[in-house]
Amino acid sequence: MALKLDYVIRETSTNLRRNVTLNIAAVVTMAVSLGLFGSAMLLRAGVDALSSRWEEGVEVVVFVQRDISEEAKDTLETDLREHPSVADVRYVDAEESMAEYRRIFENNPAMLAEGEKNPELVPTSFRVTPSTSNPQAILSITEQFATKEGVMRATSALEGVRRLQSMSSTAQRLIFITALGLLMAALMLILNAIRMAMFARRREIEVMKLVGATNWFIRVPFMMEGVVQGVVGSGFALTFIYLVNKLMNSANRDEMSVLAGMVATRGEVTMVMIVVVLLGVGIGAVGSGWALSRFLKV
Repeated sequence: MALKLDYVIRETSTNLRRNVTLNIAAVVTMAVSLGLFGSAMLLRAGVDALSSRWEEGVEVVVFVQRDISEEAKDTLETDLREHPSVADVRYVDAEESMAEYRRIFENNPAMLAEGEKNPELVPTSFRVTPSTSNPQAILSITEQFATKEGVMRATSALEGVRRLQSMSSTAQRLIFITALGLLMAALMLILNAIRMAMFARRREIEVMKLVGATNWFIRVPFMMEGVVQGVVGSGFALTFIYLVNKLMNSANRDEMSVLAGMVATRGEVTMVMIVVVLLGVGIGAVGSGWALSRFLKV
């Protein structure tokens, strides 16, 4: 008995209509899990891009105490310029530091007012450009000059990048674990939906077998039910991933934002979408195949 496309479509539609609630639950669970999975992949790509951007042009900032003597300041500048891992040193005086403070906190009236009221809260600093992008060398400069006479503190964007990477890794693990749990739930829902469809049509299956229907003739509509659930779920997930990517791109437009540069390339976004669709179809096929192997004896 040969398979026909119209038969497969008709029988698959019948199965889907008979278990509407269970099918909707499976699709929603699939969509949420795949959306989380794809978002985690985009987050990882964005953090990698942001890390590369900061590490390529990282700058060490050595904040100077207000009461530092001219002699100590000159000694500090000399030590910085003579350091083998330092390419350039620029001193930012009180006026320039205040202008930078106003620019950073222009949208925070409370912090802006506090800085204007207490200018001593805005220290002068040396901006140090390392001659290497080696993270260990940059951290060595930061640690070495943090304890020098007249230094309030020394910091670099590299420390923030490392913290961001650590937070991102933790968030990705939590998202992947949650997505995996939801994918397993979707798999169980698909299995039960197909089991219910087979139970509802058990008499028809017996009759079809008696009149000579092949195993694949009986199985294909049920398999297509799981695949359709996977495709629809991944379709909703793609919409969520598109919105997450749009949000990342919006944050990237603000060059002053700490998240500027945290964006995935078009190729990475395309790859994430392809993986999500294939995973959705795969989960649907596995769920339906598992149900057929367990509950359909033909």
